[in-house]
Amino acid sequence: MPHARHHSWTGQTGLSLIEIMVGISIMAIVAFAVTLSMQPAANPLDREADRLAVRLNQAAAEAIATGVPVGLGVGEGGTRYTFYRYVDRRWWPLRDHPALDGHILDGDVRLDVTGGAIVRNTEDGGAPREIPAIWFDPAGVTDPFVLRLESAGGWRELAWSGGGTIERIEGGRS
Repeated sequence: MPHARHHSWTGQTGLSLIEIMVGISIMAIVAFAVTLSMQPAANPLDREADRLAVRLNQAAAEAIATGVPVGLGVGEGGTRYTFYRYVDRRWWPLRDHPALDGHILDGDVRLDVTGGAIVRNTEDGGAPREIPAIWFDPAGVTDPFVLRLESAGGWRELAWSGGGTIERIEGGRS
């Protein structure tokens, strides 16, 4: 007949070192989340410069992935921009890609593109066609260009290098 063993717990009650460390880790994560949520919001100029830089990189990647040129057109006095795709010998607004859909700039932010606005081409004698002056080549070779975002608070320039990198240049009042 097996003997039943009785164990009596005579140890001290309390928290182990592991339990304390887990508790401290959870408090640190919560403190970090609160700190992130309390950071001041970026001003519209910085937000638009960041958004445009991401979209330019996305447009370059889209051109390479699809094998079709993707262009950037600026309209309505620099208050909006639209990405275009070259299909069937014509530039079409890129509406099937949510990240590259047309965008209206926030507040008083304006986009200035020297030579980068929509160009009306009437070479064939027909109706004018819209041609973005800035476009991304499907081979990954895009000419360098500079885009300037301006507002009452200053300006930001996004300089696209021939190698596909963007340099952000910040300035005070324009």
